[in-house]
Amino acid sequence: MEDEKYALPLPRGITTGIVFEAVEKFGLEIGQEEQSDDAFDPRTDLPTKDYVPRIVLWSNSQETLMEAKEYIFKKHEEWINGLEDWRKMRMDKIMKKMRKR
Repeated sequence: MEDEKYALPLPRGITTGIVFEAVEKFGLEIGQEEQSDDAFDPRTDLPTKDYVPRIVLWSNSQETLMEAKEYIFKKHEEWINGLEDWRKMRMDKIMKKMRKR
């Protein structure tokens, strides 16, 4: 009997570094969603509307996927909350360099 695989599609806005960190930590497989028929123009074979496939995580255990989901969303929230501080710090560094000249 073949093991059942469970999928966890992630939103496109999640930072890939966080996703790969979770894949390594929880021992998951990584893939991408199947492309839909309207994702590419049949005449030019170019993507329509800046099509980007979503990342999908695969596991044999639904519990592992739920733990990974919580981990990913918690890390992403921390990253978003720290982003404004990082921007402010970066602007301060740039302004200090400009004042020296």
